[in-house]
Amino acid sequence: MRVTNTSSIWPEIPEDALLTRQQVVAILHIGMSTLDSLIPDSELPRVRLSKRVFVLKKDLEAYILAHRSTGGAKIPVGGVV
Repeated sequence: MRVTNTSSIWPEIPEDALLTRQQVVAILHIGMSTLDSLIPDSELPRVRLSKRVFVLKKDLEAYILAHRSTGGAKIPVGGVV
């Protein structure tokens, strides 16, 4: 399967969408404590609005793509596999 850009990962979610922490942990299949303590803001930036915390869809996509394993295969520049 060829992926030419990250907007095709979740086409039903708008590109500029703000995801809640609950949505992020569900997508990543991790616990809330893992998100909060083991994934630093430098790896997955957050948007803080008052006491609420959100993650931009494009930041989550970038985090996922940066942490994928290719089994040793080189990923071409641009992410096309």
